[in-house]
Parts: sequence; C-alpha cells; structure tokens
Amino acid sequence: MKNSKVTICDEVIHPGETISLALPLPELFSCAPMYMPIKVTHGKNKGPVLLVVAAIHGNELNGTEIIHQLLKRPELEDLCGTLIAIPIINVYGFINRSRTLPGGSSLNQSFPGSPNGSHAARLADLISTRILPLADYCIDLQTGFLNHSNLPQVFVGVENQVEMDLAETFGAPVIARLEPEPGSLRETANAQDVPFLVYEAGEAMRFDEHAIEVGVQGILNIMQKLEMLDKALPEPVNPTSSFLVKTSSWVRSPTSGISHSQIRLGAEVKKGQSLSMIKDPFGAGHDVPVTAPADGIIVGKNNLPLVHEGATLFQIASFSEMAKAVSHFENWKPGVEDEAGESE
Repeated sequence: MKNSKVTICDEVIHPGETISLALPLPELFSCAPMYMPIKVTHGKNKGPVLLVVAAIHGNELNGTEIIHQLLKRPELEDLCGTLIAIPIINVYGFINRSRTLPGGSSLNQSFPGSPNGSHAARLADLISTRILPLADYCIDLQTGFLNHSNLPQVFVGVENQVEMDLAETFGAPVIARLEPEPGSLRETANAQDVPFLVYEAGEAMRFDEHAIEVGVQGILNIMQKLEMLDKALPEPVNPTSSFLVKTSSWVRSPTSGISHSQIRLGAEVKKGQSLSMIKDPFGAGHDVPVTAPADGIIVGKNNLPLVHEGATLFQIASFSEMAKAVSHFENWKPGVEDEAGESE
C-alpha cells in the first residue's frame, strides 16, 4: 500500500524522500543558535515508524556511528514505513564531551520535561512532544560510562513481552529485564505505549567496532521483523545468540589505589576467584585482593587502573541458561575498546 506524506518538525515529507532536518534548541548564553540533527527516510510504501536515537548522554559515540552506518545501508532504498534517526540527541553534551547539559542536569533524567522548566526539562519537552509521538517503536543507543566497557546488551521492561520479542530479534549477546529509570526517555515512551529498547555496548568516548557491528545488524534485524525491509533479504550473517540475565551486580573497590587485573569481558568467574589486586601507588601499604562474590560472567569492566574506594570494578551477571552462556562467551571476541583506550 502506498505511503502518504508526513509532517515532521513543520516540514512536509513525501513518500520516497530522504531529508535532513534541524530542530531548533534553546540557545547558548552567547546567543549562538543550536539545532538537533534529524535524518528522516520516508518509504514509498506504508509501514511502521521507527525512531532511533543516540548520544542521549553526550559522550557516547558508538550509537552515533551506528546511525551513520545504518543510513548508508542499501536496504533502506526499498523501505516500508519511516525511519527517524537522531545521531546526536544531546547536542550540548556532545560538543562538550560531557554526559550532562548546562547546569549539570542529565537529559535522561529530565523526561517528560516542561516548556517552562530547566534547560534540560525544555529539551526533554521538545523530544517528548514533537518527536516521540511520531514513533511506533524506539531504539536508544547507549554505551557504558567513561572508562567502563560493557558487553553488547539490550534492556527491556520486566513484563513487556513485545520488547522482549524485539530484543531477541535484535541479537545482542545479553538481554536484561529492567524497569525504566525515573525521568528517562524510556519511561516516557512506555507511558505513551511505545515499545522501547535500550542497546548499550562499549565505552564512552571510544569507538568499539564490534559493538557498532552488532548494533547496525540488530536494527536491521528489527526492521525486517517489522516488515520495514524486503522479506527477500538474506538472513542475518553470523546471528548472535542472546542470553537473558537472571541477576547482576557490580563489584566495588574495597580501597583506593591501582587496580591490577587480567580478567576480560565475557570471562566466566567463580565465587571467591581473584578478580583484581589493589596496590598502594606509593608502595607503603598492603596489596588488597578483590574476589568474585558469586559465580557469573563479566559483562561490564572498569578499564581505568586508578580507582577510589567504592569505585565500580566489574559487573558480574548470572544467566538463566548459565552453561550455554558460558560456552557462548568463551568464543566471544571483544571489539577494539582496549586498543582504542590506549590512544590519545
């Protein structure tokens, strides 16, 4: 069935058009104008509207690159429905290489926002009222914190079977059921009955080629499931087995110092196993061991050797199908985050 024209940010888009939009944002104190880049591919034939956003925390780069690569895919030439892609949703944070907006507020804790509120609240309101209502489905591309690498993982609602089905289609190694954080875009989307996936992989301020590859393929997998792409397309190459997290927790540093560890992402650990040794940088104190509190697999890791007491070191997860997960992650090859982390 033929598609009809659509209006996005006061711009009329006709079937078969691909255009770039710029949503005006609150100005900087210097009166410099700011705009949010929006890429719209409006298919010739009817179908759902998929919204894909990245860099909601401004220092996250992997998602921006995922969108750039996605928009170049030839499969989009015969798109059914509409793809709305926002490669940098937190423009202010991206420019300043910061997770936060002016005033120190987090955009992803400010939804649904307010037109008369703080800077963050006004930006959140623009997204909640002018962008999100257009979407039938949404994917938010995130990374781990600065100096923290995460295995590619998808977060879905605890009781949301539609999101769970989409997550299994996405094909990330890890799926976690987790309720949305208060004030998050995900919470606002769920309140509007928009199925919402969060894909989190890699590390802030670093490219992780494996995480990017999984992200691009995952979005294409979902678009094919939603019948936005030609059914005749070949099956995904090297599909990834996904495993549902049963429990997970972070191991924190018991003291301040220099962390020495050889444990890699995806490694299986046993309760009581040595994970790291915290050493006094001045050589005056005793070495303090860090051990695993439970059996599991390392799905998150702090890459920075210099740690303060209480710093997160390793995220350990157990899985519903633990034996299969262990076997799968033994063959998992990390991306280039360790290599990139050494660069300036």
